[in-house]
Amino acid sequence: MANSSELTQIIHQWQSGNKEAENQLYQFAYLHLRRIAKEERLRSAEKYGDNNHVINDSMNSTTALIHDAYIKLSHSDLEGISSKREFFLMVAKIMRQILIDNARTLQAQKRQKTTTIEQDNDRFELFVIMDKVLDNFSIRYPRQSNVIKLKYLMGLHNKEIGSLLECSISLIEKDLKFSRCWLQSRMA
Repeated sequence: MANSSELTQIIHQWQSGNKEAENQLYQFAYLHLRRIAKEERLRSAEKYGDNNHVINDSMNSTTALIHDAYIKLSHSDLEGISSKREFFLMVAKIMRQILIDNARTLQAQKRQKTTTIEQDNDRFELFVIMDKVLDNFSIRYPRQSNVIKLKYLMGLHNKEIGSLLECSISLIEKDLKFSRCWLQSRMA
């Protein structure tokens, strides 16, 4: 995996029109997203067993999510991206949009059926509400919002987040604790 300065250099080369740099950028994104998918699937298998809803849900599986994110990223305008941090934040935003779109699609499908499962409807509605709360949080607390997106959408470790946002690990931990408390209080 490319380090921060290598990735920034690849981004600058790509913006200068270098097609090989574009390939390297997308390869980096795909490999990083695959690593996250593998870790998430292992965590889910450890927590819920190998045959569980989280792993078997093809629409919201991490693997499907990274494939969708990779496709959407390849069609995105990356002209304004100048660093690894901005790149990760863009990928996190793309992944969040995909999850919201999937939740809305599933919710619409549930409404069209004559028999609906109340628990699934509640879960999808909660996800859409969470998206709105996160938007409000992002406006009020941009750094903390970036921390929570990098942690939970990108699967980065606190040290990686600290490096990207140029903050200490203790500040990242405080931001995560504050973010969780703030979001929980708004979701209650």
